[in-house]
Amino acid sequence: MMPEIRDLVESPPDIEAAAFLDHQLALNMMVLPLKQEEDRLWLAMADTSNFQVINDLQTITGFFIEPVLAQETDIRYQINQLYGRAKIENIASQFLVDENLRRNEYQLNNELRAQIQNAPTVQLVDSLIESATLHRASDIHIEPYESVLRARFRIDGRLTDMQTINTSLLPNVISRLKIMAGMNIAEKRLPQDGHFNLVIHDEPIDFRLSTLPTLYGEKAVLRLLYDHQERFNIHDLGFFPEDLHNLDRLFKNPYGAVIITGPTGSGKSTTLTSFLAELNKGHVNIVTVEDPVENPIEGINHVPIDPKVGLDFPRALRHILRQDPDIIMVGEIRDRETAAIATQAAITGHLVLSTLHTNDAAGVFPRLVDMGVEPFMVAASLNGVIAQRLVRRLCSFCKDVSAPNSLEAKLLNLAPEAVICAAKGCKQCGYTGYKGRFAIYEYIILNEQRRQKMAAAKYEPSEISKILKESGRSMLENSVPNLLAGHTSAEEVIRVVLRE
Repeated sequence: MMPEIRDLVESPPDIEAAAFLDHQLALNMMVLPLKQEEDRLWLAMADTSNFQVINDLQTITGFFIEPVLAQETDIRYQINQLYGRAKIENIASQFLVDENLRRNEYQLNNELRAQIQNAPTVQLVDSLIESATLHRASDIHIEPYESVLRARFRIDGRLTDMQTINTSLLPNVISRLKIMAGMNIAEKRLPQDGHFNLVIHDEPIDFRLSTLPTLYGEKAVLRLLYDHQERFNIHDLGFFPEDLHNLDRLFKNPYGAVIITGPTGSGKSTTLTSFLAELNKGHVNIVTVEDPVENPIEGINHVPIDPKVGLDFPRALRHILRQDPDIIMVGEIRDRETAAIATQAAITGHLVLSTLHTNDAAGVFPRLVDMGVEPFMVAASLNGVIAQRLVRRLCSFCKDVSAPNSLEAKLLNLAPEAVICAAKGCKQCGYTGYKGRFAIYEYIILNEQRRQKMAAAKYEPSEISKILKESGRSMLENSVPNLLAGHTSAEEVIRVVLRE
């Protein structure tokens, strides 16, 4: 008879029990201390019949082990939550980059090498990185001030203070990061960029490092890019099934342009790359031009912009058109020449995908005209536009059922009797009430009738907004079903849609 599987959410582990196993051992053996009483230690295990592991753990801990069956995914999640909030200085060093260190040894004098290889510095940097991955942070900020060195993580779009560090460690910390990223540790007066890769808890992660000289020393920002399969699943982006079907058809047009718009950090590149991954078939030639290339996909030709050698967006695009492309992805339309080449390519038999900075979908059309693209070219080249924002997802462990207050009901056009959910906060979400993000969006798919209407309206944003309303729901209207389904809160929708 199969033993009952323990629900680790309903019966969370005792924090004090974690002290009987260190973090790495718990991960290696995939076991989680639940509680300790007298000479017994209860452990959650994915395989309670593995007597060798049980015997080894009895020897290691000195306790009689009481195995408890649980799902491996739940055990891993609880391990990360339980140990992830421990003091950063006490997290074991996991991932030394000895090859990079040896490769750059010729740059270092003996004294500096000894400082950078100093165990506290290495452990501090490695611990910051590991802690960030446990929190699924997208960025690590290491910021020097007059009296303190501050470490902050961007989690679900918001920066959170994580640690203060003695300022005397700044040179060693920055040098350690530069060595990992293959950068020049002797150059401290100019900004630098680099990258490196690590495998952390069996997950490959790409890191992009940027350093910048400030008044009190160099600031470092690390961008964390997690596993491609997790990042590029179009079904996890937040689109409703009917809309996803419409957009999938839009992206499968053989020619024309599709533009995704929104502010910095709104997930434009992730959405674009997710659809690009779906289009990545053996019978098409896909070429991208980006600054920088952050999401490389096998089977796609990625061209990085390099201003130092004169390779900018227009020059790269002109040469890409000679490479027999079927699909071209332009990381961002920034200037008139790029816009002109991209729209020309879209009407000459290529599918062109790109991003643009505007506040909404309606703003794309006048923006392209302002950049110097002829109005008839805008109408002829565009197949569709998507505008999106990212809202935080309510924590499924602690969200509270509530009713909208009068202001929320008015701003979001909700019935007073509507049932929604609000953020509460628990240890599962770091007491923020939210865990993860998803897209809210609006889009317009162009047909001949809409093209004629836009041309007649001379691309006035107010008139194009009317056309948009005729063809689909606005971003605010699209957010309401997510609100009523308990995916996010009224406060979050108002913050993102009405206040940004």
